[in-house]
Amino acid sequence: MTSSRERLKWTDEQKDIRACESDRVIVEANAGAAKTTTAAFTISGLIERGANPKKILSLSFTEPGVKAFEAAFARVDLPRDVVRQLRVGTVEDFCAARLERLEGTRVRRDKRPEGVRNAVIDAIAIARELAEARYPGEFSLYGTGELAVEGLLEEFSQIKGSMAIQRADEYFSLTPQNACDLGFSFTTLAVFREYERERTTFLDGEGEQARFRYRGDATYDLARLLISDDPPFSWENHPLWVGAEAVVLDEMHDCNWAIFTVLKKLLEVNDGCAFLGVGDRDQVIHARDGADSYFMKDGFDIEIGEPKRLPLTMTHRFGESLARPLGSFANKAYAANKDRESAVEVKVANTAEEVLHVVEEAARSRRGLDEDSDLQDLAVLLRHPGSAVELEHFLIVKNLPYETVGFKSFLERPEVLFVRMLLAVAVDLQAKFGTEMLLAAKRATWQFVGGTLPGAGDAGETERVVDSASEENFRSFVLQGLLRETGRSVAERILGAMALASNNSIADLPRVVTALGVNDLARKIFVRSSDVEEVESSITGLLNVAKEYASIDSLLDALLQYDYAAKARSQKENRIILSTIEASKGLEFDHAIVPGVNAGSFDGNSPDERNLFYVATSRARNLLTFTHTTGRASSFLASFRR
Repeated sequence: MTSSRERLKWTDEQKDIRACESDRVIVEANAGAAKTTTAAFTISGLIERGANPKKILSLSFTEPGVKAFEAAFARVDLPRDVVRQLRVGTVEDFCAARLERLEGTRVRRDKRPEGVRNAVIDAIAIARELAEARYPGEFSLYGTGELAVEGLLEEFSQIKGSMAIQRADEYFSLTPQNACDLGFSFTTLAVFREYERERTTFLDGEGEQARFRYRGDATYDLARLLISDDPPFSWENHPLWVGAEAVVLDEMHDCNWAIFTVLKKLLEVNDGCAFLGVGDRDQVIHARDGADSYFMKDGFDIEIGEPKRLPLTMTHRFGESLARPLGSFANKAYAANKDRESAVEVKVANTAEEVLHVVEEAARSRRGLDEDSDLQDLAVLLRHPGSAVELEHFLIVKNLPYETVGFKSFLERPEVLFVRMLLAVAVDLQAKFGTEMLLAAKRATWQFVGGTLPGAGDAGETERVVDSASEENFRSFVLQGLLRETGRSVAERILGAMALASNNSIADLPRVVTALGVNDLARKIFVRSSDVEEVESSITGLLNVAKEYASIDSLLDALLQYDYAAKARSQKENRIILSTIEASKGLEFDHAIVPGVNAGSFDGNSPDERNLFYVATSRARNLLTFTHTTGRASSFLASFRR
């Protein structure tokens, strides 16, 4: 039987990485260059040279990354009994285990926003009260803040990952100006401060103890302890002494300050421990979770010491016709497997409908004459998820199943549900929401309207009434009660918009939306400007979709049927992927379509924009399609036209 090592054709670069005996190695890899497989290949080399597998830490950033490690060990023929001895896991799990040893207790860990939702909402209420007393008018979040929870948690992850407050000033105090200097909104930092107080407590007046942890919190908590002037441990019982002989860090481009703080101390405490980091610095997107390419550049040299840097340029994902222009765009060497063939298309699409037909043509091409052929390997990678409304509608009408990744379907977006609810009341139609969508629609409407019901003691009691109300009861009584108790200007705006919609004319819908002022309402219930921009984009998409219908009630009827179709669609595995570019990182597809690569909207010299384009471009295996409008091609496409 032929072994996988005999089947795999190791490149000279991979052999050099495996043979390198330097204590500090950073592999600067390209997208699709078999980074994880090369890391596993190198680990097998360490073991062959006498390293104890029990003392090798193989770390990644996500559970899929850990599974990729496990699959790679099989590809390089590491025996199963050896693999079982390796310490493989996420950085977060490693830090949680070290904290458990230090704290002597296992702290609850939540991986989904729902698990910490109430803690964030409680923090919003406390932060608002304190901020209004000290800085009137500076706190921008109204209502309970339920719709802002996920955005706030992402902001918190960036604050923690970058350790922005710790690095800013030992005695940082929260003021609007200091928040601005730090690059975050005053509202975000005010809520963050109260959330952290809720998340942690002090035992007997001393010694912080976490009550629960969310994604990234274990790494953040451990990093803070490591830089503390008075840590709760000595050098003799240091939590990072694990007897490690080697640490292998995959996807190193996702490294942030919290992770790097742990890594630096891990290498320091475990004297003689070797390090291998593998990553692609061009895949750092929008500093998500505080990720910083600094650590693959000068940062490692400055903070730890100069490493041996080795290239990994041969991509196995796509062929030369894609590798060559991508290397030109990224200004780095890019080789490709000669046996792979890939193609690049640049198409003009001046309207949303023309973009939709590009997607339909790709789907039909994949299906051919077989309705059951694979669609899962066709992906549309979106710069702005709010722009997906028309595309989703088109796919539903054409009976092409799809799945959204990294964003909610337009049917589930709170601003769309809010507008649907008001329109249903205005034209007096009953039962316009499926059972599963009704709860989200009621909550979204409450958040946009604001207010506390008469007789309700607090927001919690109002929430219980909202959640338990039938659709008819909510529209006839609960909504009316909220409108009486919310701000006068908001109530007048909503009632005026509903009056305009009551004639059931689809031609009046743009006037209805303008009168409603959804964007202005959104600024009060979201903290991130990007969330407000997505609201505007999705409502624009909804207005364009509405043009296909003769009346408001026919639009609502169609949306109700789409609710049911979405539920049926979720049961199918064979679906086109609609993904944000950020969420596509680490994934690959036979055919990737990147629409709207236009000058002025997806180009420029910003590292974030360039890296976003690089990630989108490097997801395709066989065919990559760009679209742009006439005369407005992005400067990023120049390398792909040669």
